[in-house]
Amino acid sequence: MLRACRALGFFPVLVLTFSVPLPSEDLNLRMQAVHLMEMANAASLTGGLRNYRQTVSFVVYDRSTGAPTAGTFTRLSAGSAGHRDEITFGDYHSTRATAGNRVSATQTAPEPAEIRDLFKQLPIRLGRFDHEDVIRSIEDSFVLGRAARCIDFDTQFGDTLQANQICVDSGRAVLLRWRVGEELVENSEFFQIANLWEPGHIRVFERGALRLEIEQQIVSAEVDPASFTPPNGRWNTTFPCRNPRRPVAVFTPMPPAGDSGTGIVDVVVHGYIWSDGRVQPTGIESSRRPDLNNEALRLAATWRFLPLICNDEPATTDSDFVLHFQDR
Repeated sequence: MLRACRALGFFPVLVLTFSVPLPSEDLNLRMQAVHLMEMANAASLTGGLRNYRQTVSFVVYDRSTGAPTAGTFTRLSAGSAGHRDEITFGDYHSTRATAGNRVSATQTAPEPAEIRDLFKQLPIRLGRFDHEDVIRSIEDSFVLGRAARCIDFDTQFGDTLQANQICVDSGRAVLLRWRVGEELVENSEFFQIANLWEPGHIRVFERGALRLEIEQQIVSAEVDPASFTPPNGRWNTTFPCRNPRRPVAVFTPMPPAGDSGTGIVDVVVHGYIWSDGRVQPTGIESSRRPDLNNEALRLAATWRFLPLICNDEPATTDSDFVLHFQDR
């Protein structure tokens, strides 16, 4: 499937796959598609950007009722030297500061899944093609008021074949539209920061319904991480993870199958893999069947792993766990 580029921690995801053969593709066409996607990454990928202020306002629309909940996110960044983040979303508030190898954070509750959804889109959702993607065509089009090159491609996902599309601006090479599976992302009102282009307006749709709307601004600013104060009143020291080994799944039972003939429904649970290999679910990351959520949480809690190894010792990490409900 198209791999999203994310500057986040380790998120192991277990995905059930099937042997569905993909039709062949034209190699030259694939090379063009890969080049377009790499140019989109070059135009917007923020690695190396430092000394800036990012200001974001966003609205999340409830999947069931459509009710809106507003939030804000601000970041002061000195690049690799440190940054300070502040998030407000409904009753949730968090502040996190890093300065060198020091970190300090406060939050009023566990981080909502909506905040993780937000960070997937900031400052822009990018990706790259892999072996599960078959390029079908590249056509000239007009997207969100801009001339574009649109890549149509198929992706094997479980026992289905998705018809997806990515559209890249013909002039600036930025990613304008991302339609993969049931998700549609639209990027518009691009602005320039240093030699990069980032979207000022982002809309995310799920199955045709508006799920998330984002306004963002990034401006150059002198940031001195030495001036940061610890949000919780003290600094903790962080250590790099050397000689790592990812968590290895040893017991991951799936829900019993039904007989409805409706196919596979995935429920994604977020949680922790503790240093002893136990799983502690903290919430539902995504689900289009709320009636299955409690069962997914209970079952994920029984999963067991060989834990993450950092610096030759077992360590705790957070993760997403995908549970497949077949014909339920």
